[in-house]
Amino acid sequence: MLNVLNFFNFLVIYPITQIIEITYVLIYKVFDNHVLAVLGVSVAVTFLCLPLYVVAEKWQETERKKVRSLKPVVDVIKAVFSGDEQYMILSTYYRQNNYHPIYALRSSFGILIQIPFFLAAYTYLSRLETLKGVSFLFIRDLGSPDAFTALGGLSVNILPILMTAINCAAGAVYTKGLGARDKLQVYGMAAVFLLVLYNSPAGLVLYWTMNNIFSLAKNIFYRLKHPLRVLYVILSLAALVFICYLLFGNTGAFKKRLVLIGALSVIFFAPLLAAGGKAVYRCFLLPLFAAPRQRGAVFALCCLSLALLAGLFIPSSLIASSPQEFSFIDQYATPFPFIVSSLFQALGFFCFWPLCIYFLFNGKIKTILALLSALASFYALVNTVVFQGDWGSLSNTFVLPNNGMLRAGTIVVLLNLLCFAGLAAVFLFLFRKNKLSAVSSGCAVFLLTLVLFSGYNLIRIYSGFRDFENTRGNSAEIRSIEPVFSLSREKKNLVVFMIDGAVNGYVEPIFAEHPFLPEQFDGFTLYPNTVSFGSHTIFGAPPLWGGYEYTPAEMNRRDTVPLVSKHNEALLLLPRILSGAGFRVTVTDPSWANYSYIADTTIYRDYDGVEAFNTIKRYSNIWYEKNHFGGRKIIAPKITRNAIWFSFLKIAPPSARQILYDDGWYWGTDDMGSTLSDFINNYAVLDFLPELTRYDSPEPRALLLTNELTHESAFLEIPGYVPAEEPGDKGGGPYSANASYHSNSAFLLRFGEWLDALRENGVYDNTRIIIVSDHGSGVGGLLAGAPLAIPETNRERVNPILLVKDFNAHGELSLNGSFMTNADVPLLALKGIVEKPVNPFTGKILAESKSGGALITINHIPMAYQHDKYVFKIKKDQWVLVRDNILEENNWRQIEQ
Repeated sequence: MLNVLNFFNFLVIYPITQIIEITYVLIYKVFDNHVLAVLGVSVAVTFLCLPLYVVAEKWQETERKKVRSLKPVVDVIKAVFSGDEQYMILSTYYRQNNYHPIYALRSSFGILIQIPFFLAAYTYLSRLETLKGVSFLFIRDLGSPDAFTALGGLSVNILPILMTAINCAAGAVYTKGLGARDKLQVYGMAAVFLLVLYNSPAGLVLYWTMNNIFSLAKNIFYRLKHPLRVLYVILSLAALVFICYLLFGNTGAFKKRLVLIGALSVIFFAPLLAAGGKAVYRCFLLPLFAAPRQRGAVFALCCLSLALLAGLFIPSSLIASSPQEFSFIDQYATPFPFIVSSLFQALGFFCFWPLCIYFLFNGKIKTILALLSALASFYALVNTVVFQGDWGSLSNTFVLPNNGMLRAGTIVVLLNLLCFAGLAAVFLFLFRKNKLSAVSSGCAVFLLTLVLFSGYNLIRIYSGFRDFENTRGNSAEIRSIEPVFSLSREKKNLVVFMIDGAVNGYVEPIFAEHPFLPEQFDGFTLYPNTVSFGSHTIFGAPPLWGGYEYTPAEMNRRDTVPLVSKHNEALLLLPRILSGAGFRVTVTDPSWANYSYIADTTIYRDYDGVEAFNTIKRYSNIWYEKNHFGGRKIIAPKITRNAIWFSFLKIAPPSARQILYDDGWYWGTDDMGSTLSDFINNYAVLDFLPELTRYDSPEPRALLLTNELTHESAFLEIPGYVPAEEPGDKGGGPYSANASYHSNSAFLLRFGEWLDALRENGVYDNTRIIIVSDHGSGVGGLLAGAPLAIPETNRERVNPILLVKDFNAHGELSLNGSFMTNADVPLLALKGIVEKPVNPFTGKILAESKSGGALITINHIPMAYQHDKYVFKIKKDQWVLVRDNILEENNWRQIEQ
């Protein structure tokens, strides 16, 4: 649970920890070497702290000079007077000389700076799993104390001793010519670090040892003539050599190399940047320099605005769109702990540390910082509101369904740069004209607006949570396996299994990899020439369950009926028709029921013969226990970390978002992009399906089931494609390096096991089974034919799986090339069961409507709240007419609708 220590960590330590983690990931991805990553972290932290150390040194030198100037008189006072009289005279003397004993803390500032950086490094490196088993020189395992030798049965760690020796050497150089007090302080801290780090993991000690080496070098540089010039020349030469190596001698991750090259290139332009800053200051910022109070107010307001934007407004806006996704996560019931943690993290990033830095520097630097804070806060607002981007269907760990959605076009990038230039020009003009009150007022309005909108979001979150809490009973996790699905041995059964995002093109290669699957799928027909009506569930599920009256185009034509009502009609169509035909109907996890992310099954409550409940996540805990699965991924830490990173993504310019996103890792050392928990929430249902089914129903049964296994891709252990803590070889097939292939394989293998159970219990022949997906996946390259010229789509996105086994059907898997859509499913399901079925909501007879082709949408707005109340927000050019053979490019035609 959140407590005072958590708040302190988020506010003070967490920002530094993130800098350490980003640097570690960047260096490791480039060099594939954990030791170099640790050393790189040390280099980065040292140079980031260098300005702080320079300020600290000036403060300390000021303190020493002041103490030396006062010392003769202080010594006389102490020798002549005592007690209260001495205290009063000393206080008067200090006051006359504008000095206070508390200023003595300035002499300790260099040491105080090290404490938060040490705590951050300790927090991160001491728990870093990737260092375990990594060796370096005489160190066998960087994840444990080095245990270099043993004396009398006691393990001796040599690295902490070496660290302390280097620390003392650096201290000797630094304190040369200083008093005993300064020397005692330096050597005392060296002893403290020895005690604290002696039994720490060697990776952490190696990091601190490198810090001490750099400290020694820094102290030597201070004693050179023109130290900054010498340092600049050395760093520039080192950066040039390093950049050449990265370009021509390194084969690490290309994007990471570019980031590292960009960071190193800053060194070359440091003098130019400094000169530019001075020029801007002289031309535009003198009025701001002359008004320290207003300058401080602008800086504080802008920092607070950035913190509220990134830590409160953005996370609360996203969570308010679907509070259910962030409720009852691990130990947290409500979503509010995630918002509180992101707020305090943002306060650390944008308030605590910026304000600390602000008060350390002189008036000129403070003036430039005030300008940068104003520019950063309003630029972040522009990026958030104006350059929103298309985020698709985000998971609750802030992972996008498609990395390509962050790709920014040239026009967008140029417009964004123009906005930045415009903002810079406005602020420079206002500061030059001494319009400081206008800037302060603008910042205050910005801040107040964020508070009001965030408050509204919090109310929505609370309301959504309360509604979800009242309806979540049927999806709560359970502790034992009891049958919940029933089939009949005497009567007909119907199974329609919607598997979200399953890929049609994977079926044949998966069957080829597993020779026993054709026998398990006895009598099935695969329809490879099938399209869905969109690449998102909100477009694909309604026609799948409701037929051709519920395609996106048809739903938009009925523009007087709310979308949610039409969606619910589609979900209810088959249950109502089948229950009217004498079937007992079971529905699970109906997608977006009542436009709720966690299906609101209350829409079925008023219909006799129909039961509905949720199964996803219901069997996860018992699956973990039964399979002794120690690698359960806890979701709450992912949300806590990724929430603030998603805010960084939103406030960043479009051109930088792909870099920040880092393929869903958000520059984390753990696989934050992983959806293994979500995968198992679905996998557990399929794995337990034979145990969840009984075969004693006296009535005909219809099971209308939904599962999202193939939507939550994960690498699995082959050949069985089962979840594993650390999956081994991915296999040697053409698609085995794709996590989507693994999840599709797991589905077909587990479903095949359920088919075996149906056979063993005598219900296979009298059961019609349809396996279908609402849409395909953007994996690309599975289907033959030239790439489509239509923007933002490929065939695989809208090529859903469609496998059908009719009553008493037998034989090897057959292929049927007929042009099909997933809107054919209701008629396939009802064939021979209900003659001329009628839509109970519109009174129309269900019929095919694809003779002229299927009108599908290539719109990528996946969430219900992003559309209008009555119609989908689909642009005129986001419609494609598909007909006949989908492999032929000429059969795909973009049209305006």
